[in-house]
Amino acid sequence: MVKESLIGALPKRLTSDVACSRIPRVPGGLLTPPLTLHCFALMRHLIRFCLLAAAALSAAACSTYQSTVAVLDKSFDAPPLTVPKVDLTNAKWQKLSPSQPDSNPLRAAVIERNDKIGATRVVLKVPPSFSLPAYWLSAEGNYTVLKGTFVFQGHDAEGRQTSTVQGPGAFANVPPNLIQQVATKGNEEGLLYITVYGEWAPNFAQGAFAAPGLRLRAGS
Repeated sequence: MVKESLIGALPKRLTSDVACSRIPRVPGGLLTPPLTLHCFALMRHLIRFCLLAAAALSAAACSTYQSTVAVLDKSFDAPPLTVPKVDLTNAKWQKLSPSQPDSNPLRAAVIERNDKIGATRVVLKVPPSFSLPAYWLSAEGNYTVLKGTFVFQGHDAEGRQTSTVQGPGAFANVPPNLIQQVATKGNEEGLLYITVYGEWAPNFAQGAFAAPGLRLRAGS
């Protein structure tokens, strides 16, 4: 009896609730078409809201990503080149070779000799827009550009000529017996700081200083 009364009371209670809510019903207990359309419209608005929210989050994520990439790119920028401080107050400038004419303005000064590591440090002074005759050193070493712009010419592994332009702070190692072709570029004097692990004794081909055309055109 109790079970039947509950079952019998359920439709009445549902009917009374629907009636109180003034929701029209169709036979079978289904919602009427107007309310169904209202639910569909509500779902469309909800979907549209979710899409707009997702787009906003995506834009914010992209902006954060771009900002992060910009910071990373900036943090990985190459550090500025460091130019060594070399005191040239008491430098004794000399010719590079006994065969060099006095009229040739190329000069070099021995700055330091370090017997512990067997190194000799030299500064090479080159006028603006000027070419050195090709030379080589019997010992390995390195150089750093102190001032001006230098053009270093050489050859790659396939024998093609290469040209490298370097400014203050540029550094490179030089193997022994490498023929170097060096020139300054522009209107500024060039200073090249050379360390050679041995004696400073540049080698030149016979008649190198007699070769014409050592001076380049200004600004070349």
